[in-house]
Amino acid sequence: MDWNSLFHSKYLRGGLCAVLVAAILLGLWLPGTGLKEAQPDDPLQGEGVREITVLKLGENLEQLNTISVPSGGQTKSTEPNDKASETRPEETQPDSSTDDGSDGQEDGNQGADGGEVSPSELSLVLTWNAKGIACAAGNTQAFSVSSYELNEDLFRFRVSLTGTQAQDAKIVNGISITESTQTARELKWPSDSLIMNPAAGTDKEVYNFSFTVRTAERDVFFRYKITYQKLPDVQLSFTWRGTGNHKGTLLCMPSGSVVDKIKSNQLAGGRISYEMKLVGSDAESAGAKILSASYISDETGKSGDLNYRDGQGLLDIEMPAGETSNTYRISVSALANGHTAHFKVILHVGNDVTLGMRYTLNDGSQGEIFCQNKQSRTADTVYDNQLTEGSLQYELSVVGSDAEGVKITSVRCTQPSNGSIQTLEASGAASLSLNNGKTGQNNFTIEAEDDSGNQYIFKINVPYKHKGINCVEIVYEPDETHELINDTKNDLTVRAWSEYTGEREYIRASGTDTILRVELDGIEIDCTNTSGYYSGYDLYPSNPEIGDTNTHTLHIYSEDAYGNWGEKTLEYIGRRREPGQKIGEADIYVDMAVLGIREVRHIRYDVLADEPISYVVAKAIMGKDTGEPFGAASDTLGWRGDYGGTLDTGFYLRSLNTDYHADALEDAVWPGSTEEEVLEAIDARFGAGTDLAALWRCLYRNGLNKSAGSGSTFGEFDYTSGSGWMYSIGGSYYPGQSMSAVRLKDGDVLTLRYTLAYGWDIGGGSDNYGNVVGYCVEGRNGTIYVNHRWETAEDPDGSVRYVCRCCGMVQDCPHAHMTYKDLEDGTHILLCEDCQAVIGDPLPHNWTYDAGDTEDSHVCAECGAAEQHFWKEVEGTNTATCTEPGVRTVRCSICGMEKEEEAEAKGHTLDNRWNHTALEHYQKCSTCGEEFGRGNHEYTYSEDWDDYECRICHVLHEEICGGALTIQEATCQRIVYHCDSCGYDMTKPGTFDEYHDYVDGFCRYCGAEDPDHVPHEHDYHETHRVDPTCTEDGYIEYTCDCGDTYTAPLPAAGHSWGEWMPAGDGEEVRYCGVCGAEDYRTTEADTYSIRMLFLSWLFPKTYQK
Repeated sequence: MDWNSLFHSKYLRGGLCAVLVAAILLGLWLPGTGLKEAQPDDPLQGEGVREITVLKLGENLEQLNTISVPSGGQTKSTEPNDKASETRPEETQPDSSTDDGSDGQEDGNQGADGGEVSPSELSLVLTWNAKGIACAAGNTQAFSVSSYELNEDLFRFRVSLTGTQAQDAKIVNGISITESTQTARELKWPSDSLIMNPAAGTDKEVYNFSFTVRTAERDVFFRYKITYQKLPDVQLSFTWRGTGNHKGTLLCMPSGSVVDKIKSNQLAGGRISYEMKLVGSDAESAGAKILSASYISDETGKSGDLNYRDGQGLLDIEMPAGETSNTYRISVSALANGHTAHFKVILHVGNDVTLGMRYTLNDGSQGEIFCQNKQSRTADTVYDNQLTEGSLQYELSVVGSDAEGVKITSVRCTQPSNGSIQTLEASGAASLSLNNGKTGQNNFTIEAEDDSGNQYIFKINVPYKHKGINCVEIVYEPDETHELINDTKNDLTVRAWSEYTGEREYIRASGTDTILRVELDGIEIDCTNTSGYYSGYDLYPSNPEIGDTNTHTLHIYSEDAYGNWGEKTLEYIGRRREPGQKIGEADIYVDMAVLGIREVRHIRYDVLADEPISYVVAKAIMGKDTGEPFGAASDTLGWRGDYGGTLDTGFYLRSLNTDYHADALEDAVWPGSTEEEVLEAIDARFGAGTDLAALWRCLYRNGLNKSAGSGSTFGEFDYTSGSGWMYSIGGSYYPGQSMSAVRLKDGDVLTLRYTLAYGWDIGGGSDNYGNVVGYCVEGRNGTIYVNHRWETAEDPDGSVRYVCRCCGMVQDCPHAHMTYKDLEDGTHILLCEDCQAVIGDPLPHNWTYDAGDTEDSHVCAECGAAEQHFWKEVEGTNTATCTEPGVRTVRCSICGMEKEEEAEAKGHTLDNRWNHTALEHYQKCSTCGEEFGRGNHEYTYSEDWDDYECRICHVLHEEICGGALTIQEATCQRIVYHCDSCGYDMTKPGTFDEYHDYVDGFCRYCGAEDPDHVPHEHDYHETHRVDPTCTEDGYIEYTCDCGDTYTAPLPAAGHSWGEWMPAGDGEEVRYCGVCGAEDYRTTEADTYSIRMLFLSWLFPKTYQK
């Protein structure tokens, strides 16, 4: 077959037709297939459905670490707050996450703009023991609590929200998780309490608090990590004595400080005697001992040791030449149960000299303020409408038992607002100044001198403020239509603001330059809390003398920083408090630790007016309805019980039928006929060395009679002759006083505690009955604490044993061979060489020095530990000068060894203060007087003083020079002043609108717009033209006389085509009449012939000619 036959073959033409049809069908089918493949996968396809694990309060949280799935799924490890286990906000699960700040939700701490919530927008404040601890959203705040900061180990707290979003947010969930047991407990808000106990076998426990707060956009989380440490109750008692009956006794807590003032005329021969000792409920049982005691004098720098071994001695008080006061700082370290405690006692000693300032206002009223030597005081604010042209009439005087012969030598008033210094007399008039419309500080410095040349200095500030207009807005709740309940807490919230500056500025009770004052019946009320823009107050209106109602006057006064003010005087009706009205909340705890019951039951109780505790117990514990006026409790244990007396008279609790069973000796007699048999039986019953064994051994050895007890009912005389129920309020027991005679108050903590020994076993014994050898145990808050009182006992063979004098427990080993071991921390401990048991508590080394010892160290007489001498120079023995060497005697402050050695030149000792002239500053050697560091002042502007302060010596320009300042250079951002006296140039940064330099309507320094600028009106004319072509645009340029230009486009005109003309080869052509451009096209006849040629080839029969 040739190519011509192939070209005209019907098979070729048929094949091409089939390909064309297939292409059309494929184009229709492929798009549908693509849409199907683009559909998302089924999110549930192939996934196993997880079973839900429900957590109950008190259950172990570790069960959430794995989530089980049915067959076909997979087991996945997750955290309780993992994204996979999220719940709705109403079903927020307890949070057991660590303190990494993660809240388990990606948006859990976002702000209104989608970013994180800032502390200024929303924070949660946890307040306990007068300490407020703020936490930011999504964060964890950690702090520590020690047992001596708590009453009966009860941690009481209150939570509140602060910030700009606080008013629109609320707490919706709170939970506490105990770290060692991972048990959870729901927390109530705004206040709650929690008993803290150390983890088993330790003295610490960690409690993780988590609060969920709901805002308008989402839930956010706040967490606290609280480390509790059980410390022995040990305090330092420090007593000083002077002449006659002059003395003072100070009680200092560990890590705390106490302060007292001693007048110079109270010193006995220039000294005081002192006595110091460790006290507290655990001082004896913890073996508390003072390890060291030292002092240092502020004015002389002299230091030394106090006689801590004997606990008493004499302390010489020295006054440097020209000084009339001195401060002695005493540091004491102690050891108790292996814990080190530090105490600080601060004694201010000085002459009894006080400056009094009395001033008179326009209305004839007088103000008075007193200031002691070397101290500063601030008077009440004086307003400009109380004075004439700011002139304050005043009178100064020196008073006190040592004031005779003391004369005022200098009076100056420094005013930072204008830089002026007034030199005044002891009485006269001072011109007060404001500070840019706000409160101006007028600092009076008064110097005095006595006949002996001693110098005194006093500083008094008189704030001076403009009295503005009545424009401060005040809103409050409740309004006057609300009746107050007398003799009961009534909540008052106040919100005040000023718009004097054009913006709303809120005024809070805690403001520094503003005032928010509330008075009820003429008595000022302290603010109890602040939340957002609100300040809260607790009102306790008094009852009328007669009748049921009275009228109370509430006065609210507020003032902004500019002296503008507002006030409200309100009249409220007060109604006599009726019995049964709610007056607050209290916590009730039932503790049966001595019966081996480790759980403490807790109830939150509404305190009712005039309700005795007898009613509280009947309602909250026994579930009784007491009728009017006290009714029934909303939350109750519902235990059956029996009591003596009546609810109104002589009520005491006889027994309670609880939900628990005691772990106790139930027989009516002691298990044995001799002490040895009884103690062995007790050890066999409870386990030798356990807390319950120690308790029951104490009960037997203290002579208590045994009685029967069993089941879940616990009453008086069950188990022992000293058994029964006792109660305490806030940790104070009330033995012998019936519950009918005591009433709860708002915030009280009532504890019902079962005792087996007249209270001695629970820390509440009041007499010697039932107490023969003492108790080394104390059952409290579900825990029995054991502190053995070890004593030595010698056996017939001469060996020594250690026996607890309370429970009779004997150390397993007789400890026949004992030695002291150096603990390498400044202490040693008694150790049995046979069993390596530790005997007693660590003790400080007993350092001694003998002639045979090396010169470099002293040796402990007990354990043989060696330590380098701690040399201190013996005062008055150093012959060296600032520049020449000499010799000195040094003494070891530990063992007392002395030696003589060469002394290097002392070197210059700067006096730690700068000397000034108007131009320079310098320091002097306090020994030889040589000058150092002389140099020029380097002034910078101080906003605090509104003056120029040398950055090196910190002197103020007005104080040292006082020359007139003239402006050298001024812009809107800074002013450079030149002093015509000292010649210094000083720069004051800030915003100074009068020094803007406007160019074309804008300041060339800060870019501020010129408010007086008149815009220029342009007058444009054509200065250049480019004409358009057929294909390219042109333009016209216009210019104003001011130089500003702009261009106007001229669009391309396009070609101007002529008629089509034949061009040959089946084409036509035309030409542009402007630029001559050519345009070609194929003729229509030729196009048709090509199409027909292809179709006639493809379908020859259809298109035959």
